[in-house]
Amino acid sequence: MAHLSTKSEYAIRALVGLALADGAGPVPARDIVAFTGVPPKYLEQVMAALRKGGLVESRRGKGGGYLLVVDPASVSFADVIDLIDGRGAGSAALAGPPAAAGGRVQEGGQAEALVAPVWREVRECARAILGSATIAAAAARATRAPMYHI
Repeated sequence: MAHLSTKSEYAIRALVGLALADGAGPVPARDIVAFTGVPPKYLEQVMAALRKGGLVESRRGKGGGYLLVVDPASVSFADVIDLIDGRGAGSAALAGPPAAAGGRVQEGGQAEALVAPVWREVRECARAILGSATIAAAAARATRAPMYHI
């Protein structure tokens, strides 16, 4: 089974961190790195993609950082995965036969016809879960204050 891309995972983590900042102003990249564990160079790439997708803004200079510019309740994990990895990538990345994971599976035979509907159902379920999981819901799971206070 394939896995969610690292870039999508990091993007979701960064958005949850920004949601926890709750509009308190720009969050410096170093604080996002500390909270999320995303390597600094990778964070730059992730935040550039999120900025291009209209989910965050960046501010330069003293007091600068990143701001979440959308309601975190309106952004699902599927939305982020689609933005980062391409439309429909989430369900395909999380569930499917080995061929979906880059493996080699010979096509055909009765068994394929019997198994294919199961993989289709798994993808549909994964897509439903990713579509209903929001950045706000993930942030609400925080049991203590974030590592940064702005």
